Amino acid sequence: MIVVVFEDRPEALAGVKLATLSLTRHCPEADVLAWVPGAPESFQTWARTVPGLRVRTHRRWVDGNGWNVKPSVLLRLLQEKNEQVVWVDSDVIVTGDLLARLRELPSDALIATQEYFWGHHQGTDLRTTGLGLQVGRVFPATVNSGVLRVLPEHESLLRHWSAILTGPQYTAVQGRSARCRPVHYWGDQDVLAGLLGSKDFADLPVVQLRRGADIAQCFGPSGYTVRERIMTGRRLPLVLHAMGEKPWTLRNRPRSGFRGYVTRAHLELTPYTRAAREYRDLLGENTLWMVPTTALGKVMVSSGLPSGLQELPLVVVDSAQRRLRRWAGLGRTGSRAKG
Repeated sequence: MIVVVFEDRPEALAGVKLATLSLTRHCPEADVLAWVPGAPESFQTWARTVPGLRVRTHRRWVDGNGWNVKPSVLLRLLQEKNEQVVWVDSDVIVTGDLLARLRELPSDALIATQEYFWGHHQGTDLRTTGLGLQVGRVFPATVNSGVLRVLPEHESLLRHWSAILTGPQYTAVQGRSARCRPVHYWGDQDVLAGLLGSKDFADLPVVQLRRGADIAQCFGPSGYTVRERIMTGRRLPLVLHAMGEKPWTLRNRPRSGFRGYVTRAHLELTPYTRAAREYRDLLGENTLWMVPTTALGKVMVSSGLPSGLQELPLVVVDSAQRRLRRWAGLGRTGSRAKG
């Protein structure tokens, strides 16, 4: 089994470091690959200090860019005779042995995760029919591709997925704002969800890691919901996914007004940032973004509350406004951001 973290954006290398550090700490037997096309020498030097971490710096065999590279990267690693390939987004931190959890699940299944609770049009039927395919099954929660485990028998699916992501229709739609894209073309994972829900792939076993129990989808304060936080209590989920705006960009994006304050406080209090502080001395770069500057951030971090509960005041406010917007039909409150 190989675990790959791919990133082609220089500004996101802090996330790659955190993802790979957490994987090598909690999954010591894993073959962890950081695939970073054009990685600067500073990153390569840092990577040599991390036991068990391999690095690739070329773009050969990679189709597309950003989040659209996933199927081509996975196909390449399967073609290298890896029996299992696990994709982990570069904005993920694991808090325990992810591979042990995956081994508990059916060995023949494609493993993904559930989309965050507020994701619009949950499920797969609209995504399947949007692709012009017949519905073969419906997943109640949209497939999220932040963590994926694939096998050689999934190569046909991956080729179909890659063909759509590199095709002219999908490529043209990606030039629009998220609000103007059809649901089946919002992003790479929406295409994957549509394919998995179709009759063509209805016999392919799929398991989704569960929100709250397995993964915290930290997309805004309430991406990781009140119910999920209370359910997990002092124990954080196995996977922390910093969807949307990234905490390490905090110092570079000053915000003003109430919305800016909430965004800043969220990025200071999200469980992802709490977990990131454990690796502060290992990053080899400026980590001031981990230090809270808002009054709320300072108070809650020093409160002694479990890290999953420190953000509750923001979660309650954010959940209320999301419910109000949905009730009023004011459009998408959380279409997917890269990550």
